[in-house]
Amino acid sequence: MRRVLVSAVVVVGVVAGVAPAVAQAKPVEVGWRACGERGAQCTDIGVPLDWSRPGGARITVAVARLKAADPARRIGVLYFNPGGPGGPAVPLVRDLAAELFPAELRDRFDIVGVDPRGVGESRPAIACPKSPTDLRVTQYPDTQAQYRRLVAYNREVGDACRQATGPLIDHVDTVSAARDFEAVRVALRADKVSWLGLSYGTLLGATYAQLFPNRVRAAVFDGAVDHTVGSERMALDEARVTEDVFARFSQWCADTAECALHGRDVVAEYRALLDRADRETIPAQGFPEGVNAEQIGFGMYSLLYLTSQWPLLAEALRDAMATSPDASTLVSGEGGLGTYRTIGCHDFPSDVRGAADLIARKQTILRVAPVTRGYVEAWDGQAGCAGWPVRPANPWGPTPVRGVPNVLVVGGEHDPSTPHEWAVGLARQIRGSELLTWTGVGHTAYFNDPGTLAREVAHLVGAR
Repeated sequence: MRRVLVSAVVVVGVVAGVAPAVAQAKPVEVGWRACGERGAQCTDIGVPLDWSRPGGARITVAVARLKAADPARRIGVLYFNPGGPGGPAVPLVRDLAAELFPAELRDRFDIVGVDPRGVGESRPAIACPKSPTDLRVTQYPDTQAQYRRLVAYNREVGDACRQATGPLIDHVDTVSAARDFEAVRVALRADKVSWLGLSYGTLLGATYAQLFPNRVRAAVFDGAVDHTVGSERMALDEARVTEDVFARFSQWCADTAECALHGRDVVAEYRALLDRADRETIPAQGFPEGVNAEQIGFGMYSLLYLTSQWPLLAEALRDAMATSPDASTLVSGEGGLGTYRTIGCHDFPSDVRGAADLIARKQTILRVAPVTRGYVEAWDGQAGCAGWPVRPANPWGPTPVRGVPNVLVVGGEHDPSTPHEWAVGLARQIRGSELLTWTGVGHTAYFNDPGTLAREVAHLVGAR
């Protein structure tokens, strides 16, 4: 789910018709400035900190726009969100548009990226001075004492985030972010917008469509998230597909001479690496205390779900398995994890019911994924949000969308970050949507399957 570019997850909207009264965005004068080196424009747009209190404190969201390269054939505005929660879009639109967006999208749309509230260049930003993970605090407890330590640590992290972030921390849920996108639409003076949402961006886009159905021209939701599944099933689904995809990675290494582990038993050596990391930390540059099995497992997962990164994953595992090991490439750090945790616990609060429950979930995960052990981001969510001290503003529930034409929901059969079942679930919640299934491997077709990407582009361009 996490940052799709280098990651990718998630939300729910308040059911239409029962949402609390909130301010409606009003037109403002936008002062665009040139930014980057590729012709983009940037601005900052003020929005209410709390949409139910429009006269209160204000914050800003950062916006980047790359205007349509073919103005005579311009269709309109295309919102792009790369995933998360906590993935910034401004630097992608500003600095990497030529690499990220097919020429037809750049020709026909003003591509607009918004850093969601609290993220990237939006101000104020979420700040978490205490790391959400600690080498000495397991997220996979075997005892009541370990569970209590995990919950206590999560509270410490959340309290530190609150102190550093201030009142914003209570208002970084996805419904609030979706309302910010409406404010940006009004500022752009666009009658309707199109959406390209990846991973978490599918739920951000679906929430926008739920709240503002008359403002959506067309949408592609690729790597779809179903916000009804709950944290237990979310982790189990990801673990099951991750085990499958790691087996496919192992076979790729067996079949591909360029794989740094070609000719070796990848599954057996990876299991041995995790077993060793359970007994003693593995050396890694930049990590004075070394890294443990959980860190290695999550690092492997983050490189597994984009097939373009498989050569790097093979090299990283080779180095970590060496006689003089170095796991630093495998464990590249946790940049943005505080933001991810803060937003995620609003939208995906843990439904763990105590130590016995989490321990039982661990045993189930190990049966489903004996090699990869369930080191997946959804587990990080259900364990990391246990005891989180900030009340969730947007807990689990459906995202019913009505009256929005031209919605394409895309799911991959071998996507370890957003399993195919979630695309089926989201499509059922969007009346009249089309479900497109692709059979390849990786997180989102957008980054892994050129044929499906071409269908997504045709859908956005050809919608009527």
